[in-house]
Amino acid sequence: MNRRNFNKTLSTTIAFSTLDSTFMKPFKHKKPYLTKHSHIGLTAPSGRLDPTKLEKAKANLDRLGLRYSFSKNIGAQDGYLAGADHLRIHDLHAMYANPEIDAIWCARGGYGATRIIDYLDYKLIARNPKPLIGYSDITALLTSIHQKTGSPCFHGPVAASTMSEYTIEHLKPLFGLKENFKIHLSENNLALAEEKSVYQFKEITSGKAKGALVGGNLSLLTAMVGTPHALVAKGKLVFIEDIGEEPYRIDRMLTQLISSGFFDEVKGVILGIFAGCHKKDEHSKTLIEVVSERMQRVDAPSVYGFSFGHIDDQCSFQIGQEAELDTKKRTVTLFA
Repeated sequence: MNRRNFNKTLSTTIAFSTLDSTFMKPFKHKKPYLTKHSHIGLTAPSGRLDPTKLEKAKANLDRLGLRYSFSKNIGAQDGYLAGADHLRIHDLHAMYANPEIDAIWCARGGYGATRIIDYLDYKLIARNPKPLIGYSDITALLTSIHQKTGSPCFHGPVAASTMSEYTIEHLKPLFGLKENFKIHLSENNLALAEEKSVYQFKEITSGKAKGALVGGNLSLLTAMVGTPHALVAKGKLVFIEDIGEEPYRIDRMLTQLISSGFFDEVKGVILGIFAGCHKKDEHSKTLIEVVSERMQRVDAPSVYGFSFGHIDDQCSFQIGQEAELDTKKRTVTLFA
C-alpha cells in the first residue's frame, strides 16, 4: 500500500475511533465468558507470527475443544510486525464486528500493539463486547480497550503459549467462576526457584489487599505513561510481569512508575515471575534486591514471584475482577 492510501485508511479509521471515545462510559457485558461451544477468533495484532507458532496455537485450541477461525491477515509480515498497522487494525475490528466470533484470542505478543491503539474504533468495540485474551505486548490492548469500553479483557496465555496442566486449570476465569477461586503458587515454579533465582517467591510488604485487578507487562505499562492509554491504577490491585530485562532496567521502569504517581493509592502489588531478568554483571544488584527495594516505596502489600509471566505455568486474570492478595498465605483469591 502506498503512503497516500495508507494515510487515507488511517484517517478513515480515526474518524470512527478514539477522538471522542475517551469520554465513553465503560460498558458492562453480562456474559463475557467462554463455553466449550465458543467460536474463537485467532489474530496477531502485534509481532510477526511464524508458521510454527501458528500450528502450536491451533493445537492448543484443539486441545481445549474450542472452534476457531483465523483473521484475514494473520500470516502477514512487515519486518518484526504481523503485517502493516492498517492490516492489524482491520483484523481486530473485523473480529469484534463479526457476530459469529465469541472471543478473540491473540496468537502471540511481540511488539506492535502500541502502534495501533490510537486508531482503534472503540465505539465499534463497545457495541460488540467480547473477551480479548493475551499478555505481554497485548497489555496495551487489554488496558486501553477495557478502560475505554468495559469490554471483557483477560490477561492470560497467548494462544501459542505452552499450555501446561497448571495453565489450563487456571483458565477458569475465562469460562466464568461460579464460586471464589483461590490461586496458589505453581509447584513446578517453586521447584525451579532452587536453580533459578528469578522464580523465588518473596513477601515484600506483608498484608492483605482487596481490589479490582489491573496490570500487565512492565515495559508496556511504562511506555503508556503520559499517553491517553495509561493505566489508571489508583484504588486497584496491580499485577506486573516482564521478561529479559536486566535488573537496572527493571529498576529504571519501576522508578519511572513510582515518580509518575502510578502506584499512588494502589491497594496492593502482585509481581509475577520476571523470566530472564537475572543480573549479567557481577557488580549488579539482583532482580529480587531491585524489586524489593523499589516496592518498599509503595505503601501497599506486595509480593514477588507469583505464577504468571513468560513462563510455562501461568494463571489468568480478568481485568477489573475483584480479588484479594494474601501475602502470608501466598494466594490470590478471585471473587465470583
